[in-house]
Order: sequence, then structure tokens, then C-alpha cells
Amino acid sequence: MTTAQERVILAKAALIKRQQNRERRQAIKAQRKPGGKADRGRERDNGFLAYLRRQPCEAAALGGCGGPIDPAHIRYNDGPERLNPGGARKNHDRHANPLCRTHHDEQHSMAERYFWDRLGKDAYDTAAAHYATYTANDSTPNKQREA
Repeated sequence: MTTAQERVILAKAALIKRQQNRERRQAIKAQRKPGGKADRGRERDNGFLAYLRRQPCEAAALGGCGGPIDPAHIRYNDGPERLNPGGARKNHDRHANPLCRTHHDEQHSMAERYFWDRLGKDAYDTAAAHYATYTANDSTPNKQREA
């Protein structure tokens, strides 16, 4: 059984250990790049993603739309300026199209190029048109864009 004096000593020792651990974690965190998770150069635009969620599904012509609209990032290459980020990473946010949840799941269940060929649309051109409309209509001075 421990005495009161021993409990006080153990409590002080535990406090010192917690402080040392906190300092060690902070030192490790200070060495990391800002922003936490590495984005590997991916350009993010939360405002554009919010804009896409308010648009109709690009695959509505196929019928069977269901669920909320998701920003569907393009993941295939089609020319030198259209680069797939590779490594199971998402493309830049400006390379996304609005798809309902049903069609977004369908897009991921097959070859993405085949999905867009069925629609008769070029995914990159459609995304560029959406992004151009978004930037032309956005008059707010402080966009929430992350580089």
C-alpha cells in the first residue's frame, strides 16, 4: 500500500511524463509540412465542390438518378494536359463533374472512360465548362480556395 507522500510523488512523476510526451509530439508535428496530410500538389477548391453539389446530374440522360449529387473527380488520362494523379489519389478539384450517388457508384464500378463514352460527353470538357461557369459567376472577393 502506498502512502500519501508516495502518491504525491507518483502524481508529479506522471505529470512530468505527460509534459515530456506532449513536447515530443509537438516537436514531431513541427517537422511536418503545414496542412497535415500531404496533398502532393493537388489543387483544392471547396467552393467549386459546393457549386457542383447544386448542379443536376451529368448522367441524367441515362435515367435512374438517385441520391445526392457528388463531385466525381476524373481519374483517367486523355492527352498531355489531362494527367491522372495516379497512386489512388484524386485529381484536382477543377477536374470534377456533378453525378448523383447512383451514377457516381456506377462510374466507379466500370471503366471510367466507357462510362463517359456512353454519355457521349468528354469528362474533362464538361468539368472545364462547369469550372468556367463557376468562376464567371463567383463575385465574392474571398474564395475558399486552397493551393
